[in-house]
Amino acid sequence: MSSALYRMGRFAARHPWFIIGLWLVAAIGVIATASAFGRELEDTFEVPGLDSHQAVELLSAAQSDRAGLTARVVVTPIDEQATFFDSIEAAALTKTQNIVGALPNVLGINDPAGALAADPDTALSGGVVSPDGRIALIQLQYPVIEELDGTDLENLKDAVAKAREGSALQIEVGGDLFFAFEEGETGTGEMIGLIAAVIILLLAFGSLIAMCLPIGIALFGLAVGVSSMSLIAHAIEIPSWAPDIGAMIGLGVGIDYALFLVTRHREFLARGMTIEESAGRAVATAGQAVVFAGGTVVIAILGLAVAGVPAMTAAGVAISVIVLIMVMASVTLLPAFLGLCGHWINRLGIHRRGINPGAATGRTVGPGWERWGRHVATHAWPYAIGVTALLVALTAPVLALQLGFPDEGIQPESNTQRRAYDLASDGFGPGINGPLLIAVNIAEDPTVVEPLAAAIAADVGVAAVAPPEVNIDAGVATLVALPTTAPQDSATVDTVKRLRSEVFPVVLDNSPATAHVGGQTANFADIADRVTDRLPAFISAVVLLSF
Repeated sequence: MSSALYRMGRFAARHPWFIIGLWLVAAIGVIATASAFGRELEDTFEVPGLDSHQAVELLSAAQSDRAGLTARVVVTPIDEQATFFDSIEAAALTKTQNIVGALPNVLGINDPAGALAADPDTALSGGVVSPDGRIALIQLQYPVIEELDGTDLENLKDAVAKAREGSALQIEVGGDLFFAFEEGETGTGEMIGLIAAVIILLLAFGSLIAMCLPIGIALFGLAVGVSSMSLIAHAIEIPSWAPDIGAMIGLGVGIDYALFLVTRHREFLARGMTIEESAGRAVATAGQAVVFAGGTVVIAILGLAVAGVPAMTAAGVAISVIVLIMVMASVTLLPAFLGLCGHWINRLGIHRRGINPGAATGRTVGPGWERWGRHVATHAWPYAIGVTALLVALTAPVLALQLGFPDEGIQPESNTQRRAYDLASDGFGPGINGPLLIAVNIAEDPTVVEPLAAAIAADVGVAAVAPPEVNIDAGVATLVALPTTAPQDSATVDTVKRLRSEVFPVVLDNSPATAHVGGQTANFADIADRVTDRLPAFISAVVLLSF
């Protein structure tokens, strides 16, 4: 491999414009094709085999609206003394319902305003209006994610903005639809990291040109890699969060790999080698480390497939493509720029005492670092033991690691999803934000519905159970249970497990009926358990494949 990399590096340095031209053509082709034919990224955490997935499959087979996504509009009077029993607020609630209920793809909507007008006591006890009459929930039911896109979320936002105009109500909105299609604010963390990298590289290299090469290669490779994700999505469903993770990993490895090569190239130049020879040897030596390091990273990321979560597997494939592009750019495009820059790579910089890149010694670092290196080398055992102890201490918290997924409760308070989350929790308790969707197969025994609902309601972790929705023709009953605890609370996960292992077996004993707990909260808990169970296998697979 070393000789092949050497020839590749020399060729790229000798014919820089040819290599740069090839990369530009490839980049323009990928970006243009992605813009024209790229597929939209989607968030779906369906994992075959999980109990929560079986609930979704049962509801989908019965063509139940509950199998799709939901959105929730939470409203409360702006006047702190007013309630929905007041005529102005009641009229505003009706107007809001009419606006959001008329949106495309809305399969169904509840009617808190109608419930209040028909029977206030039932409305207050039925979970659509809070007991104090100040908070109302408007639930919107959408189809499954495959029938929706980001336009549906934008339509909902526009409708809420319209409803807010001149309204006597504070209107907030959240729900599954946001999780599926909301694009989070990105770029701030990456920009901070990029600025830090610029400063560190400038101080390390002492040259503006040498600093720009790793940054430029990383950004170029990242643009190509992220653009390719929408093309890969035609083969596998790529989650919308994959570009964010890919950007972080891509910037890191891209800068790191290019840093190896630029450092080695400058060392060889300082020893008096020609530009082509220096670039070739840099690729043959540091480039070989880059190839092996990149291969190890790719193996580690592809090891996510061991978790058995399709979304993670797909994200791993897409992110691995970014890493491979960074490796290819480092060993082909970077030496082309090294050849193009020539000895200018050491110019336009800051002077650092004790360093002369043109000296025959090949020194490209300050004498202080050399002294530190010799000091560590002569005291190897104390440093090895001390650093190992420090690393063990830093990794100890992983033994108490609790896996999970973020919900709307972690959003900043300036976010409408967070405000909707808090309002709902204030009015109906923390469990309202993580309802458990229980699907029951009653095809051969419809008599189990009522006793099952009663047993679920009697569980210590359940605050309330909505009246069952029974579809005799489809042989499916649906129950919605509200936990007493918040979605992120470990007690909620305990409730899900207890329903499956204790409540259902007792009620359904000797019955052909089956029950499954679904919904976002149960789904995320199941995925976390799956990842935890397979984590040792993942680590073992990565270690074995890395040899």
